[in-house]
Amino acid sequence: MFDFFLRKEINCKAQGRAATMHKHGKGRSLFQLLNRKKFDALVKKWDIDKGVRSFSTWEMTQALICSFVMRLESYRCVQRSLGIADSTFGDALCRRHYGFFQDLCDLVLLEIRACSESRKIKKAIRQILAIDSSEIKVHGSLFDEPGWKQKYTISHQAACKLHVVWSVDGQWIDDFLVTPVRCGDSPISLKLRIVAGKMYVFDRAYNDYDFWKKIVETGSDFVTRLKDCARNQVLQKKVLRGRKDKCGILYDGSFKSTSLAARKSKIKLRHIIYRDPQSKKIFHFVTSDRKATAKTIADIYKKRWAVELLFRWLKGHLDIRRLPTKTINATKIQLAVAVLVQLLLQLKKMIDKFSGTLWEVLREIRTSIIQKILADCGPPDDCRWNPSVGAGLKS
Repeated sequence: MFDFFLRKEINCKAQGRAATMHKHGKGRSLFQLLNRKKFDALVKKWDIDKGVRSFSTWEMTQALICSFVMRLESYRCVQRSLGIADSTFGDALCRRHYGFFQDLCDLVLLEIRACSESRKIKKAIRQILAIDSSEIKVHGSLFDEPGWKQKYTISHQAACKLHVVWSVDGQWIDDFLVTPVRCGDSPISLKLRIVAGKMYVFDRAYNDYDFWKKIVETGSDFVTRLKDCARNQVLQKKVLRGRKDKCGILYDGSFKSTSLAARKSKIKLRHIIYRDPQSKKIFHFVTSDRKATAKTIADIYKKRWAVELLFRWLKGHLDIRRLPTKTINATKIQLAVAVLVQLLLQLKKMIDKFSGTLWEVLREIRTSIIQKILADCGPPDDCRWNPSVGAGLKS
């Protein structure tokens, strides 16, 4: 199965027009997108193969990528499909350090950035990065670990959080962290990688002035939504006085915070009150961008929904709603590899200049695997999934 996965070339068709993934130089498999020299250098840096006899980290990475692409839900499925003993696979997930796979994601991310810079992208438009987190259910054996107990549960249910920085325009995961489910979003946000010259957008869970200050001092801007408080309600009543039915921008002024850190800081922020014309709901935004129009700020916040679609994509297509692993290290490795698969699919899409979606790329890979399996099974001559019959139908 590994050999087929490495050599198979895919011809994609989208919306009635052929979009061929070119051979070799462009139509490489997901494994071939990993630079083997850099991979081996990373293995040496982490000394992750020390004491390993047969199941190397390179083979382990292949198996993990296959398990997500083929949606193998358990160790037993991996054993029956890939020929790797479940005990060997489980021991490797427990003993190999998850930090290696995070660094591996960074290597692929560098390739994506290099590829995007080589393409003619409008650099005048700032890249929008959305920040959010989502709960991932894990095995109940992690129930007793500090912070892993799922909220509002009586039974032994555990969960973790996947925090991501999602590139809305580039469609890739720029950074990620895995934490226990009880960890708050604001403290974790200070550990995320912040890049200069970007626009960060996030919801009310990240109302932390230290995090805002970090973004501004890095050379970027942010847009977020304020939590409901008495002070904002008083301002809202003053703004709505005499114009209760008005929609759009209701207020655009300076933001005044009552926190001690904000009083000492010299950072100037904007407070924008906006009423959505369709839902009639009122939003309080705060931003460090003092040049963009208030309507532009409101439109930028709407793009935050893209990160919610990312979590839906990961949970639906890579099946990470619940992980079967029983250790913290194994859980972090599996989520890191899920991020790695998303990055590899995006890199493949960019190299092949494929105009379809990531799901279409993943679907073609899965379809080619199924076609290979059906061909090896020797289907009856009159079945339409027989290769010879299928070729006749297409002609």
